[in-house]
Formats: sequence, structure tokens, C-alpha cells
Amino acid sequence: MILGMIKKICLVFIFTILPNISNSIEKIDLQKQIQSYSWNKRIVLFITKAKYVHFINEVDNFFDKYNCENKKRNLEYIKIVGDEVNKYILPDKYENKYGIWLIGYDSQVKGHSTDISLLKKIHHLIDDMPIRKREMIDSPEKNRRCN
Repeated sequence: MILGMIKKICLVFIFTILPNISNSIEKIDLQKQIQSYSWNKRIVLFITKAKYVHFINEVDNFFDKYNCENKKRNLEYIKIVGDEVNKYILPDKYENKYGIWLIGYDSQVKGHSTDISLLKKIHHLIDDMPIRKREMIDSPEKNRRCN
């Protein structure tokens, strides 16, 4: 009788508690990931539902088309689509929110939109930042025209 109860308790533990423990260990802490780029990269964070295929394609096309311009500005692209969101521990400011965020060298949000409007002005927005202005003066290679 006692042995049967112990088996049931073990099965409950294995099927309910253990998977939750392993899932939380494997999750990526988005804030830590963002902070790992501090003072080295600016970040474009893109979080969306998988059903917004047109939105996803527009953002991907922006990064393909303006690859050189984005590299000059030290842009890192973090893309989280659909169920991929479950792989992350999201800070409150991104929890249950969707769109595009520009995150500066200091890990602070510099811009946000729920459509591609941020992408249309992102290079100008970055070029108006004091650190970027200094980069353009100090590093001529970061100011060269892209083909």
C-alpha cells in the first residue's frame, strides 16, 4: 500500500514538476542577452506572432537590404517569432507586447513601433545620437557609403 503511494507520488513529480524545472533552466534571459551587447552593439529587438507573416517578411527584408548600413551602425538583430517567445524570460516591458524596439548601447529603449515605421527612420534616429556622431568623426570607415 505505502509502496503504491510512493510510486504515484514519484510519477506525479516526474510528469508535473520535473518538466517545469528543466524548462526554466533552458530559458534565455532576454535582459541578460541585451546587456551582453552593452556599449558594443545597438539592438533591434523584434517580437511578433507567427501569423503576421507580412510583418516578419518586411523586417527580414530590411535587414537583408540594408545589411551594410546596419553593420556601420553596429546593429544586432534579435528576432523572436511565435512560440519562440516561450524560450525566453522576458522583462516586464516586453511581456505580452509585440513590435520593434531600438535599444541603444546603454541597453535602454530608444524607439518602439508596432509596425515598420521605426525601421523607416531608424538610420536617422541612430545618426542623431551623440555617440554615433562621434563614431562618424572618429571612424571614417563607419561613415563610408554602402553600395
